[in-house]
Amino acid sequence: ERMQIQRTNWQVVNCSTPANYFHVLRRQIHRDFRKPLVIATPKNLLREKKCTSSLDDISLSTRFARVYPEVDPNIVKNAANVKRVVFCTGKIYYELVDEREKRHLDNVAIVRIEQIAPFPWDKVAKEMK
Repeated sequence: ERMQIQRTNWQVVNCSTPANYFHVLRRQIHRDFRKPLVIATPKNLLREKKCTSSLDDISLSTRFARVYPEVDPNIVKNAANVKRVVFCTGKIYYELVDEREKRHLDNVAIVRIEQIAPFPWDKVAKEMK
């Protein structure tokens, strides 16, 4: 990650959790180099009831997650049944999860990409396996 960020002129993120928002700001402060940081998180995400973080998610032992993998335990447990992987960012994640629950789909995995630039190719490749 360090070499990838040093080759780009800026960072673009779209955080989908309060903890990740905290961590991206903390990461920006503690880095030994400075790059412009663009945060594209919409304000209406603050009103989303599912958009919460625990205090453990903001502890010093945690850090910014460039990609969040699928979190539904049924889909993770039955990964062989997944027919489609949807990559998204920000508020659209919560809308996709609601729609997946309405349709009772258990063969669609939803992966959140939190850092848009530089793009986390390594993490996306890991989720595709």
